[in-house]
Parts: sequence; C-alpha cells; structure tokens
Amino acid sequence: MADLMNNDVFLAFCTYATIVVLKMMFMAPLTGYFRMTRKAFSNWEDTALGKKNPEERKKMLQTNPDVERVRRCHQNDLENIVPFVVIGLLYALTGPDLSTALLHFRVFVGGVEKMAEVVHMIDSDVFLAFSTYATIVVLKMMLMSFMTSYFRMTKQAFSNLEDTNLSAKTTEDRKKFVRVDPDVERVRRCHLNDLENIVPFVVIGLLYALTGPDLSMALLHFRVFVGSRFVHTVVYVMAVPQPTRALAFVVGLLTTFSMAYRVLTTALFL
Repeated sequence: MADLMNNDVFLAFCTYATIVVLKMMFMAPLTGYFRMTRKAFSNWEDTALGKKNPEERKKMLQTNPDVERVRRCHQNDLENIVPFVVIGLLYALTGPDLSTALLHFRVFVGGVEKMAEVVHMIDSDVFLAFSTYATIVVLKMMLMSFMTSYFRMTKQAFSNLEDTNLSAKTTEDRKKFVRVDPDVERVRRCHLNDLENIVPFVVIGLLYALTGPDLSMALLHFRVFVGSRFVHTVVYVMAVPQPTRALAFVVGLLTTFSMAYRVLTTALFL
C-alpha cells in the first residue's frame, strides 16, 4: 500500500475522484434546498416542517420542474461519475504517463506500474474492514429491489403491463394494475436515496482505506455510516416523522465527507 501512495498517477486519481464524487454528493443537499424553497415534497411527513393544516400540507405533495431538473442532474452524475471512478482506477493501475493521466482526470472533472502490487492491500486490516462494511451496506441496498417487488405484489401496483399477467387475465383488468401506489413509491425513493449515498461511500471509502488510516478511526467511520443507512431505511419505510430521517441522512453524509477530507489532505495532487 505504501507503494500506491508514492505513485503520482494514483495520487492524482484519488484527488480528482474524490473531488468529483463530492460534487455528486452535493447534489443531494441541493435537491433538498430546492424542495424546501419550492415547497415540493414527495413524502407526507416532510411537509410537517412547513405547514400544520392537513389541506395545506397536501398541496405541498407535488412535482416541481426545478426540483425534477436537479434530480435528473443528480442521476446523470450517477450514470457518468461512477463509471469514471471504476475505469479511472483501472486506468491508473496500468501505469500511464503522469501528464496524460492528469489530462484525462482534469478534462473529466472540469497507477501503479504493476497490477500485482494491489494484492498487498488485502493484508491491510483497514481494507478488510472496509470490504466487510461495504459488502454489508451494498447487500442492504440490493435488498431494496426485493422490497420494492414485494410491495408491488402486495399492493397490486405495477409499472409495466406485462408484469400484471399473474394478477389478471383480461387486458382491461390488467390495465387497472398499471398504477402508482404511494407505498411502492416510498420504497423506490428509499432505494434511490441508497444509490445516491452508498455508491459515494464505497468509492470514497476505498480511497480512504488506501490512505492507511488508523484502524479504530476507520472502523468508526464505517460503522457509523452503515448504521445510519439502516436507520434511514427503517424510518423512511415506516414513515417516521421528521427530523429522524434527515438526521440519519446527515450523519451518513458527514461520515463520507470526513473520509473524503482525509483522502484530500493525504493524497492531494492537482
């Protein structure tokens, strides 16, 4: 691992990958800002902070074009930044010329010489701890797909006509099941929130583990993040009143920011 941290291309990759992932994470608070200023929410409990009258709160459960624009921008980040981090890491490990690598990294945002050297990371307790908690939280995120399917089946609410074959025979009856259900949408939003937070954690966490942090401090970061995501999911699905869900979200976000700070202060190479 020491060899990795002495490689300029790898340090450059860590720096630019951290910057661009932080930019992607910033889109979540930006979405929250637009929801608050435009008074456009997806969940009933979120409206409690602005209005008390039930009728006024219902009006705030709406779609706003500005909010949707920011959300689409965030999704576009997920579709492009995640591949950059994966491909960029592999690219850095091929031992490219530093100037060429910096050109690639800088253009996208605004290795080691031998692949065998990566094997030494497995000997690190921090890396093993990261692998454990990253696997747990990714599996948790994957389970949200099954939860969504469960809610679709129990609520008889589907997005595609072909999915209704098991619920009805005639075309007219099947069309009735192609509908939007609030419980299904809640689970889907919870799943999307996992994608927006767990993917950055895995990326930043990997880079953080490569900087050689103290094991106890690394375990604290990993455990706090994983715990916050489980709490977030439980309170989201059960519609627990705010600010419980917001606090769980912020704790996870700050944990990832803390790891990113360690990466930038250890491997800054602009």
